[in-house]
Amino acid sequence: MDGKKTKQWGFRSKIWLELEGHPVIGEGRMAMLQSIERNGSIMHASREIGIPYRRMRGAIQDMEKAVGRPLVKAHRGGEEGGGARLTTIAHELLDSYNRINDLFKKEINTRFEQIIG
Repeated sequence: MDGKKTKQWGFRSKIWLELEGHPVIGEGRMAMLQSIERNGSIMHASREIGIPYRRMRGAIQDMEKAVGRPLVKAHRGGEEGGGARLTTIAHELLDSYNRINDLFKKEINTRFEQIIG
């Protein structure tokens, strides 16, 4: 070997879904919703992904306002403590975002290879 490394080109992009020009969901908000689903709690989700609880609640409210429907059903207290779960609309939103994101990445990677080689 002559000690030279082959340089690897890469391409990064981000997409998000908008509603009437207002961002609704992208990678960050998707991660929030997925964490709520895994943990069954907004508080535990905020700890898991390192986002303050108040910021996460604000993002949820922003998404719900844009969509016009609840995305997270939260309940307080009780014997087992509080909790949260995603609504059907939230699951549909996550599914749509993931499908579009996957298609976009496949297409952009194909185009990138055609151009850069």
